[in-house]
Amino acid sequence: MSRPRFHVIYVDDDALTLKAIGRVIRRLKPSWAISLIKNPTHWEKGLLDDQSPSLVISDLLMPKLKGDALLEQVRARFPGTIRALITGDTRQKITELATPSVHFVLPKPFSEDDFDNVLNSVERLYKLPIDAETRNRLVGIEDFPVLPDCVRRLRATINDPHSDMEQIARVVSEEPPLVARLLQLANSAYLGFRNRTWSIETAINRLGIQSVESIAATMVGHNAFKHLSTKEHYAVVDEHIELANVSKSLGLFLGYDKAHAERLYLASVLSSLGELMARELGCRESSNNPICDLPARFDTALVVSSYIIILWGYDFELAEIVLASGAIPLSPESERTKDGALLHYCRQWINANDIDKAKLLQSWSANIGAFFTQSYKETI
Repeated sequence: MSRPRFHVIYVDDDALTLKAIGRVIRRLKPSWAISLIKNPTHWEKGLLDDQSPSLVISDLLMPKLKGDALLEQVRARFPGTIRALITGDTRQKITELATPSVHFVLPKPFSEDDFDNVLNSVERLYKLPIDAETRNRLVGIEDFPVLPDCVRRLRATINDPHSDMEQIARVVSEEPPLVARLLQLANSAYLGFRNRTWSIETAINRLGIQSVESIAATMVGHNAFKHLSTKEHYAVVDEHIELANVSKSLGLFLGYDKAHAERLYLASVLSSLGELMARELGCRESSNNPICDLPARFDTALVVSSYIIILWGYDFELAEIVLASGAIPLSPESERTKDGALLHYCRQWINANDIDKAKLLQSWSANIGAFFTQSYKETI
C-alpha cells in the first residue's frame, strides 16, 4: 500500500477536542493520513516511518510542552513541514504568536472553514511548480508574515453572504492608516470621479471589494515586517498599486468583465509581498538569506509572493497569475498565463524609459499597443 501524499499530525491535550478535530480533518480530507496525539512530549509518535509530515497542528496551552515550543521542535527536525498553532488566549495578538516556527495561527473560536483553509493551503503549496529545495527553503524562512488579524476578519466579513457594506466598512475602520489610504485612492485621478468623498463605504464601492482586500493585506501587513520601515513598506505597495491600476484598466480595455479586471488588481497588489519579504530579509544588503538565490526558473520575488498568497488562503489560480507574470509566454496555455502576461506588459511599461517604451510598442500586438498609445492617458 502506497504512503498517502499528505500526512497531518494534530496535537491537543484535550481528548474531546482532539477527537472532534480529528473527525473534521477526516471528513475534509479523507485521503490524508492523520495522526492524533494527546501527549505533546510524544508528538514524534505520530510520524510515519520517520518521514516529514505535510502539516503539524498544535494547541498552544498544554502541560509540559506548549504548542509554540512543540512547533519549534518540528521546525528543527523537519524544516519543510507546514506548522499551525491553535490558541484560545485572546490576550495575545496573532502577530505576537507568529514566531519563525508558525505559519498559521487559528484563534478560537474557529470554524470548519478555518481548518479547511489551512488544509487546502497545504495542498496548494505542493502544487506550485517549484522544486523541493525551493519549497523547503521557503517553508524554512524565519519571520514569515502571518495573515494580519484585521485582514482575516475583513475576508470573513466579505465572504459572509449576510454581511453588508456597512459591516465591511466597520472592519476597515479599525485601521485608520488603511482608511486614509483608501480614501486617497478613491479620490485619485485614476478613477475619474468628479466629487471627492470622505465616506469609507463610498470609497470601498469605488475601488471594489477585492481591491480593498488586497490593499488591506499588503498595508496592514506592515506589522508582520519587523525590519522594514513604514516609508519603505508603503513605497513598495504604492508601486504595485500603480501596477494594479494599469493592469485593471488594460483588462477593461481588452473587454474583460469587471470581476476579471478586479482580479488583475488583486494579483498586482499581492505581487508586492515577495519584494517586501526580500527587503525584510535584507536581500539588498546581503545574499546570506534563504530567498536571494532561490534555485527556481521563476522570478524570485514572484515565487515568494505566490507562496505567501497561498499561505494566506488565496486560491491557487491567483498564485499562478502572479507566478506567470514574470515573463510573457510564447504561447499562453491558460487564462492564468494570459493574465500573468498582461501584468508583465504593464510592469514593463511602468519601468521603461521613453526609448524602451518605443521598442516595447514595436514588439507588442496591436491591441496591447493601442491601449498604451491611444487610450493610456484617458483610461489611467
